Amino acid sequence: MKACIKRGANQIGGSAVELTASSGERLIIDLGLPLDAEENNANLLPDIKGLKNKTDDLLGILISHPHQDHYGLGLHIDNSIPVYMSQATADIMDVCVKHNLPNAFAFGNIHIFDDKTSFSIGPFTITPYLVDHSAYGAYAFLIEADGKRLFYSGDFRAHGRKGKLFDGFIKNPPKDIDVLMMEGSCLGREQSTKYPSEASLEAEFEKVFKKTKSVAFIQSSSQNIDRIVTIYRAAKKSGRTLVISGYTGHILMVLNNEHLPSLKWPDIKKFATDSTAPHNITKEMIEQNPSKYVIMFGGLIFNILKSSSLVNENASFIYSMWDGYKELYQERLDLMKEKNVPMYDIHTSGHADIPTLQKFALAINPKRIVPIHTFFPKQFKEVFDNVELHDDKEVFKI
Repeated sequence: MKACIKRGANQIGGSAVELTASSGERLIIDLGLPLDAEENNANLLPDIKGLKNKTDDLLGILISHPHQDHYGLGLHIDNSIPVYMSQATADIMDVCVKHNLPNAFAFGNIHIFDDKTSFSIGPFTITPYLVDHSAYGAYAFLIEADGKRLFYSGDFRAHGRKGKLFDGFIKNPPKDIDVLMMEGSCLGREQSTKYPSEASLEAEFEKVFKKTKSVAFIQSSSQNIDRIVTIYRAAKKSGRTLVISGYTGHILMVLNNEHLPSLKWPDIKKFATDSTAPHNITKEMIEQNPSKYVIMFGGLIFNILKSSSLVNENASFIYSMWDGYKELYQERLDLMKEKNVPMYDIHTSGHADIPTLQKFALAINPKRIVPIHTFFPKQFKEVFDNVELHDDKEVFKI
Protein backbone atom coordinates (compact mmCIF):
# COMPACT_ATOMS: atom_id res chain seq x y z
CA MET A 1 0.00 0.00 0.00
CA LYS A 2 1.19 3.49 -0.89
CA ALA A 3 -0.01 6.85 0.39
CA CYS A 4 0.05 10.39 -0.90
CA ILE A 5 -1.07 13.46 1.03
CA LYS A 6 -2.60 15.46 -1.78
CA ARG A 7 -3.21 18.43 0.53
CA GLY A 8 -2.63 18.90 4.24
CA ALA A 9 1.04 18.09 4.80
CA ASN A 10 1.79 21.77 5.50
CA GLN A 11 -1.58 23.33 6.27
CA ILE A 12 -4.67 23.03 8.42
CA GLY A 13 -7.82 22.31 6.43
CA GLY A 14 -8.36 21.15 2.89
CA SER A 15 -7.25 17.65 3.83
CA ALA A 16 -7.09 14.96 1.14
CA VAL A 17 -5.14 11.68 1.19
CA GLU A 18 -4.90 9.09 -1.58
CA LEU A 19 -4.15 5.44 -0.79
CA THR A 20 -3.17 2.98 -3.52
CA ALA A 21 -3.13 -0.80 -3.10
CA SER A 22 -0.76 -3.10 -4.99
CA SER A 23 -3.66 -3.85 -7.36
CA GLY A 24 -3.66 -0.19 -8.41
CA GLU A 25 -7.05 0.42 -6.83
CA ARG A 26 -7.36 3.66 -4.89
CA LEU A 27 -9.20 5.04 -1.86
CA ILE A 28 -9.45 8.71 -0.83
CA ILE A 29 -9.63 9.94 2.77
CA ASP A 30 -11.37 13.32 3.06
CA LEU A 31 -11.72 15.92 0.34
CA GLY A 32 -11.70 19.22 2.17
CA LEU A 33 -12.14 22.83 1.16
CA PRO A 34 -9.04 24.83 2.21
CA LEU A 35 -9.77 27.26 5.02
CA ASP A 36 -8.24 30.15 3.08
CA ALA A 37 -10.31 29.53 -0.05
CA GLU A 38 -12.29 32.62 -1.07
CA GLU A 39 -14.91 30.44 -2.76
CA ASN A 40 -15.61 26.76 -3.33
CA ASN A 41 -14.20 26.38 -6.82
CA ALA A 42 -13.66 23.16 -8.79
CA ASN A 43 -10.16 24.40 -9.62
CA LEU A 44 -9.24 23.67 -6.00
CA LEU A 45 -9.74 19.94 -6.45
CA PRO A 46 -6.48 18.09 -5.79
CA ASP A 47 -4.86 16.25 -8.66
CA ILE A 48 -6.59 12.90 -8.18
CA LYS A 49 -7.58 10.85 -11.20
CA GLY A 50 -11.28 10.03 -11.44
CA LEU A 51 -12.77 12.75 -9.24
CA LYS A 52 -14.62 14.56 -12.04
CA ASN A 53 -15.21 11.48 -14.16
CA LYS A 54 -15.05 8.28 -12.14
CA THR A 55 -12.53 5.65 -13.18
CA ASP A 56 -12.77 1.98 -12.25
CA ASP A 57 -9.71 2.12 -10.01
CA LEU A 58 -11.18 4.88 -7.79
CA LEU A 59 -13.16 2.83 -5.30
CA GLY A 60 -14.49 5.53 -3.02
CA ILE A 61 -14.00 8.37 -0.56
CA LEU A 62 -14.01 8.20 3.24
CA ILE A 63 -15.29 11.33 5.00
CA SER A 64 -14.06 11.62 8.58
CA HIS A 65 -16.50 14.28 9.83
CA PRO A 66 -18.90 17.05 8.76
CA HIS A 67 -16.55 20.04 8.62
CA GLN A 68 -16.15 21.61 5.19
CA ASP A 69 -12.36 21.55 5.44
CA HIS A 70 -12.73 17.75 5.26
CA TYR A 71 -15.56 17.29 2.75
CA GLY A 72 -16.28 20.61 1.01
CA LEU A 73 -14.67 19.94 -2.39
CA GLY A 74 -16.97 16.95 -2.80
CA LEU A 75 -19.33 19.51 -4.32
CA HIS A 76 -17.47 19.08 -7.62
CA ILE A 77 -17.01 15.31 -7.94
CA ASP A 78 -18.73 12.70 -10.07
CA ASN A 79 -21.90 11.78 -8.15
CA SER A 80 -21.44 8.09 -8.90
CA ILE A 81 -18.33 7.85 -6.69
CA PRO A 82 -19.17 5.90 -3.51
CA VAL A 83 -18.76 8.09 -0.42
CA TYR A 84 -18.56 6.56 3.07
CA MET A 85 -19.53 8.54 6.16
CA SER A 86 -21.27 8.39 9.53
CA GLN A 87 -25.04 8.78 9.73
CA ALA A 88 -24.52 12.00 11.70
CA THR A 89 -22.37 13.46 8.91
CA ALA A 90 -25.01 12.61 6.32
CA ASP A 91 -27.79 14.08 8.46
CA ILE A 92 -25.93 17.33 9.20
CA MET A 93 -25.06 17.80 5.52
CA ASP A 94 -28.72 17.25 4.64
CA VAL A 95 -29.86 19.92 7.11
CA CYS A 96 -27.36 22.37 5.60
CA VAL A 97 -28.90 21.76 2.17
CA LYS A 98 -32.44 22.25 3.48
CA HIS A 99 -31.46 25.57 5.07
CA ASN A 100 -29.63 26.76 1.93
CA LEU A 101 -26.30 27.30 3.66
CA PRO A 102 -23.40 28.48 1.45
CA ASN A 103 -21.72 25.60 -0.42
CA ALA A 104 -24.17 23.08 1.04
CA PHE A 105 -24.65 19.89 -0.96
CA ALA A 106 -25.31 16.18 -0.59
CA PHE A 107 -23.17 13.41 -2.06
CA GLY A 108 -24.90 11.28 -4.66
CA ASN A 109 -23.80 7.78 -3.61
CA ILE A 110 -23.66 7.58 0.19
CA HIS A 111 -22.75 4.55 2.28
CA ILE A 112 -23.06 4.67 6.08
CA PHE A 113 -20.52 3.09 8.43
CA ASP A 114 -20.73 2.36 12.17
CA ASP A 115 -18.28 2.66 15.04
CA LYS A 116 -15.72 -0.19 15.15
CA THR A 117 -17.61 -2.15 12.51
CA SER A 118 -15.09 -3.15 9.84
CA PHE A 119 -16.03 -3.14 6.17
CA SER A 120 -14.23 -3.74 2.91
CA ILE A 121 -13.83 -1.62 -0.20
CA GLY A 122 -11.97 -3.74 -2.76
CA PRO A 123 -8.59 -4.64 -1.24
CA PHE A 124 -9.01 -2.16 1.63
CA THR A 125 -10.44 -3.06 5.04
CA ILE A 126 -11.60 -0.07 7.05
CA THR A 127 -12.44 0.10 10.75
CA PRO A 128 -13.94 3.44 11.89
CA TYR A 129 -13.26 4.74 15.41
CA LEU A 130 -15.61 7.35 16.88
CA VAL A 131 -13.55 10.20 18.40
CA ASP A 132 -14.02 13.27 20.56
CA HIS A 133 -14.07 16.36 18.34
CA SER A 134 -16.03 19.60 17.98
CA ALA A 135 -17.86 17.97 15.06
CA TYR A 136 -20.54 15.46 15.99
CA GLY A 137 -20.02 11.99 14.54
CA ALA A 138 -16.28 12.43 13.85
CA TYR A 139 -14.16 9.36 13.09
CA ALA A 140 -10.60 8.12 12.79
CA PHE A 141 -9.85 5.18 10.49
CA LEU A 142 -7.77 2.02 10.61
CA ILE A 143 -7.09 1.08 6.99
CA GLU A 144 -5.52 -2.25 6.04
CA ALA A 145 -4.31 -3.44 2.64
CA ASP A 146 -1.44 -5.57 1.31
CA GLY A 147 -0.55 -6.67 4.84
CA LYS A 148 0.02 -3.06 5.98
CA ARG A 149 -1.88 -1.00 8.56
CA LEU A 150 -2.38 2.77 8.41
CA PHE A 151 -4.17 4.69 11.16
CA TYR A 152 -5.62 8.06 10.12
CA SER A 153 -6.43 10.14 13.20
CA GLY A 154 -8.74 12.66 11.55
CA ASP A 155 -9.46 15.59 13.86
CA PHE A 156 -9.70 14.63 17.53
CA ARG A 157 -9.21 15.79 21.11
CA ALA A 158 -9.68 14.55 24.69
CA HIS A 159 -11.09 17.62 26.45
CA GLY A 160 -14.60 17.64 24.98
CA ARG A 161 -17.89 16.18 26.15
CA LYS A 162 -16.89 12.82 24.68
CA GLY A 163 -13.50 12.60 26.36
CA LYS A 164 -14.30 9.07 27.53
CA LEU A 165 -13.91 7.96 23.92
CA PHE A 166 -10.27 8.99 24.07
CA ASP A 167 -9.75 7.27 27.42
CA GLY A 168 -11.27 4.07 26.06
CA PHE A 169 -9.18 4.26 22.91
CA ILE A 170 -5.81 4.53 24.63
CA LYS A 171 -6.71 1.61 26.89
CA ASN A 172 -7.43 -0.59 23.87
CA PRO A 173 -5.74 0.89 20.77
CA PRO A 174 -5.26 -0.89 17.45
CA LYS A 175 -2.00 -2.86 17.34
CA ASP A 176 0.86 -3.25 14.87
CA ILE A 177 0.36 0.08 13.11
CA ASP A 178 2.89 0.75 10.35
CA VAL A 179 2.01 4.44 9.88
CA LEU A 180 0.07 6.79 12.12
CA MET A 181 -1.06 9.77 10.03
CA MET A 182 -1.85 12.21 12.84
CA GLU A 183 -3.24 15.72 12.95
CA GLY A 184 -1.14 18.44 14.57
CA SER A 185 -3.35 21.52 14.53
CA CYS A 186 -2.01 22.69 17.88
CA LEU A 187 1.66 22.78 16.83
CA GLY A 188 2.95 26.35 16.69
CA ARG A 189 0.01 27.75 18.65
CA GLU A 190 0.07 29.45 22.04
CA GLN A 191 -1.20 27.38 24.98
CA SER A 192 -0.86 24.22 22.90
CA THR A 193 0.25 22.29 25.98
CA LYS A 194 -3.14 22.46 27.68
CA TYR A 195 -6.57 23.33 26.31
CA PRO A 196 -9.49 24.07 28.66
CA SER A 197 -12.23 21.46 28.83
CA GLU A 198 -15.87 21.93 27.88
CA ALA A 199 -16.66 21.45 31.59
CA SER A 200 -14.46 24.42 32.49
CA LEU A 201 -16.17 26.51 29.79
CA GLU A 202 -19.50 25.60 31.35
CA ALA A 203 -18.38 27.17 34.63
CA GLU A 204 -17.22 30.34 32.83
CA PHE A 205 -20.51 30.66 30.95
CA GLU A 206 -22.44 30.21 34.18
CA LYS A 207 -20.50 33.05 35.85
CA VAL A 208 -21.25 35.41 32.95
CA PHE A 209 -24.93 34.44 32.82
CA LYS A 210 -25.39 34.96 36.55
CA LYS A 211 -23.83 38.44 36.59
CA THR A 212 -25.62 39.60 33.42
CA LYS A 213 -28.61 41.77 34.29
CA SER A 214 -30.39 41.34 30.96
CA VAL A 215 -30.20 38.92 28.03
CA ALA A 216 -26.99 36.97 27.36
CA PHE A 217 -26.03 36.64 23.69
CA ILE A 218 -23.68 33.96 22.36
CA GLN A 219 -22.01 33.54 18.98
CA SER A 220 -21.27 29.84 18.50
CA SER A 221 -21.55 27.20 15.80
CA SER A 222 -24.83 25.35 15.39
CA GLN A 223 -22.81 22.28 14.44
CA ASN A 224 -20.65 22.30 17.58
CA ILE A 225 -22.96 20.05 19.55
CA ASP A 226 -20.59 19.81 22.51
CA ARG A 227 -20.70 23.59 22.84
CA ILE A 228 -24.49 23.67 22.65
CA VAL A 229 -24.60 21.16 25.51
CA THR A 230 -22.16 23.33 27.45
CA ILE A 231 -24.23 26.47 26.85
CA TYR A 232 -27.46 24.70 27.74
CA ARG A 233 -26.09 23.30 31.00
CA ALA A 234 -24.75 26.71 32.04
CA ALA A 235 -28.05 28.38 31.14
CA LYS A 236 -30.00 25.83 33.17
CA LYS A 237 -27.72 26.31 36.20
CA SER A 238 -28.28 30.06 35.87
CA GLY A 239 -32.05 29.70 35.75
CA ARG A 240 -32.21 30.81 32.12
CA THR A 241 -33.93 29.45 29.03
CA LEU A 242 -31.83 28.80 25.93
CA VAL A 243 -33.12 30.36 22.70
CA ILE A 244 -31.85 28.83 19.44
CA SER A 245 -32.46 29.21 15.72
CA GLY A 246 -34.58 26.88 13.61
CA TYR A 247 -31.40 25.66 11.92
CA THR A 248 -29.83 24.73 15.25
CA GLY A 249 -33.03 23.05 16.36
CA HIS A 250 -33.20 21.09 13.10
CA ILE A 251 -29.67 19.74 13.56
CA LEU A 252 -30.43 18.64 17.12
CA MET A 253 -33.62 16.97 15.91
CA VAL A 254 -32.06 14.90 13.12
CA LEU A 255 -29.26 13.64 15.36
CA ASN A 256 -32.03 11.90 17.30
CA ASN A 257 -30.08 11.59 20.55
CA GLU A 258 -32.29 11.73 23.63
CA HIS A 259 -29.35 13.01 25.68
CA LEU A 260 -28.89 16.14 23.55
CA PRO A 261 -30.80 19.39 24.10
CA SER A 262 -34.02 19.46 22.12
CA LEU A 263 -36.92 21.76 21.36
CA LYS A 264 -39.03 19.15 23.14
CA TRP A 265 -37.37 20.28 26.39
CA PRO A 266 -39.28 23.02 28.28
CA ASP A 267 -36.22 25.25 28.85
CA ILE A 268 -35.25 25.46 25.16
CA LYS A 269 -37.10 27.73 22.73
CA LYS A 270 -36.86 28.48 19.02
CA PHE A 271 -36.70 32.14 18.03
CA ALA A 272 -39.60 32.95 15.70
CA THR A 273 -41.73 35.81 14.46
CA ASP A 274 -44.88 34.17 15.83
CA SER A 275 -45.80 32.10 18.87
CA THR A 276 -48.01 29.54 17.16
CA ALA A 277 -45.84 26.56 18.13
CA PRO A 278 -45.40 25.85 21.85
CA HIS A 279 -41.59 25.95 21.54
CA ASN A 280 -41.56 29.27 19.67
CA ILE A 281 -40.54 32.53 21.32
CA THR A 282 -40.71 36.01 19.82
CA LYS A 283 -38.72 39.18 20.34
CA GLU A 284 -41.68 40.67 22.21
CA MET A 285 -41.85 37.70 24.58
CA ILE A 286 -38.13 37.98 25.34
CA GLU A 287 -38.44 41.72 25.96
CA GLN A 288 -40.93 41.04 28.78
CA ASN A 289 -38.23 39.37 30.90
CA PRO A 290 -34.82 39.53 29.14
CA SER A 291 -32.82 38.34 32.15
CA LYS A 292 -34.45 34.93 31.73
CA TYR A 293 -32.79 34.12 28.39
CA VAL A 294 -29.57 33.06 26.71
CA ILE A 295 -29.77 33.61 22.95
CA MET A 296 -27.55 31.82 20.45
CA PHE A 297 -27.25 34.10 17.46
CA GLY A 298 -28.33 32.91 14.05
CA GLY A 299 -28.64 35.12 10.99
CA LEU A 300 -32.38 35.74 11.37
CA ILE A 301 -32.12 36.24 15.13
CA PHE A 302 -29.39 38.86 14.77
CA ASN A 303 -31.15 40.71 11.96
CA ILE A 304 -34.32 41.03 14.04
CA LEU A 305 -32.66 41.84 17.37
CA LYS A 306 -29.86 44.15 16.22
CA SER A 307 -32.10 47.23 16.33
CA SER A 308 -34.00 46.15 19.44
CA SER A 309 -33.71 47.58 22.93
CA LEU A 310 -32.28 44.25 24.10
CA VAL A 311 -28.81 45.17 22.86
CA ASN A 312 -27.58 47.42 25.67
CA GLU A 313 -25.01 47.71 28.45
CA ASN A 314 -27.04 45.40 30.72
CA ALA A 315 -26.74 42.51 28.26
CA SER A 316 -23.63 40.42 27.62
CA PHE A 317 -22.06 38.90 24.53
CA ILE A 318 -19.88 35.77 24.43
CA TYR A 319 -17.87 34.90 21.35
CA SER A 320 -17.37 31.12 21.46
CA MET A 321 -15.69 30.17 18.20
CA TRP A 322 -12.26 30.07 16.59
CA ASP A 323 -10.76 33.56 16.31
CA GLY A 324 -10.24 33.02 12.58
CA TYR A 325 -13.99 33.30 12.01
CA LYS A 326 -14.36 36.71 13.69
CA GLU A 327 -14.24 38.58 10.40
CA LEU A 328 -17.40 36.71 9.37
CA TYR A 329 -19.23 38.17 12.35
CA GLN A 330 -17.68 41.63 12.37
CA GLU A 331 -21.06 43.39 12.18
CA ARG A 332 -22.15 41.63 15.37
CA LEU A 333 -18.92 42.41 17.17
CA ASP A 334 -19.05 46.04 16.08
CA LEU A 335 -22.66 46.41 17.24
CA MET A 336 -21.87 45.01 20.69
CA LYS A 337 -18.97 47.41 21.05
CA GLU A 338 -21.07 50.37 19.85
CA LYS A 339 -23.83 49.55 22.34
CA ASN A 340 -21.37 49.05 25.23
CA VAL A 341 -22.36 45.43 25.69
CA PRO A 342 -19.79 43.61 27.89
CA MET A 343 -17.95 41.13 25.63
CA TYR A 344 -16.18 37.88 26.46
CA ASP A 345 -14.13 35.35 24.52
CA ILE A 346 -14.82 31.89 25.93
CA HIS A 347 -13.75 29.03 23.70
CA THR A 348 -11.64 25.90 23.50
CA SER A 349 -10.13 24.07 20.57
CA GLY A 350 -11.73 21.19 18.72
CA HIS A 351 -8.26 19.67 18.37
CA ALA A 352 -5.84 17.75 20.54
CA ASP A 353 -3.25 19.59 22.61
CA ILE A 354 0.35 18.33 22.75
CA PRO A 355 -0.07 16.05 25.82
CA THR A 356 -3.07 14.41 24.12
CA LEU A 357 -1.12 13.86 20.91
CA GLN A 358 1.65 12.28 22.95
CA LYS A 359 -0.73 9.93 24.80
CA PHE A 360 -2.39 9.00 21.51
CA ALA A 361 0.87 8.19 19.74
CA LEU A 362 2.28 6.33 22.75
CA ALA A 363 -0.81 4.14 22.96
CA ILE A 364 -0.74 3.26 19.25
CA ASN A 365 3.06 2.88 19.19
CA PRO A 366 3.35 3.08 15.40
CA LYS A 367 6.49 2.35 13.44
CA ARG A 368 6.26 5.82 11.88
CA ILE A 369 4.30 9.03 12.47
CA VAL A 370 3.42 11.15 9.44
CA PRO A 371 2.14 14.68 10.24
CA ILE A 372 -0.98 16.05 8.57
CA HIS A 373 -3.40 18.93 9.20
CA THR A 374 -0.66 21.19 10.58
CA PHE A 375 1.22 24.34 9.62
CA PHE A 376 4.30 23.14 11.50
CA PRO A 377 5.09 19.52 10.55
CA LYS A 378 8.79 19.93 11.45
CA GLN A 379 7.81 20.60 15.06
CA PHE A 380 6.59 17.00 15.28
CA LYS A 381 10.24 16.01 15.54
CA GLU A 382 10.52 18.06 18.72
CA VAL A 383 7.71 16.03 20.30
CA PHE A 384 8.06 12.53 18.82
CA ASP A 385 11.00 10.30 17.91
CA ASN A 386 9.71 8.34 14.93
CA VAL A 387 8.51 11.13 12.63
CA GLU A 388 8.63 10.86 8.85
CA LEU A 389 7.88 14.07 6.93
CA HIS A 390 6.24 14.03 3.53
CA ASP A 391 5.27 16.97 1.38
CA ASP A 392 2.01 17.33 -0.50
CA LYS A 393 1.88 15.12 -3.62
CA GLU A 394 4.78 12.97 -2.44
CA VAL A 395 4.08 9.22 -2.74
CA PHE A 396 5.45 6.98 0.02
CA LYS A 397 5.13 3.36 1.07
CA ILE A 398 3.20 2.35 4.16
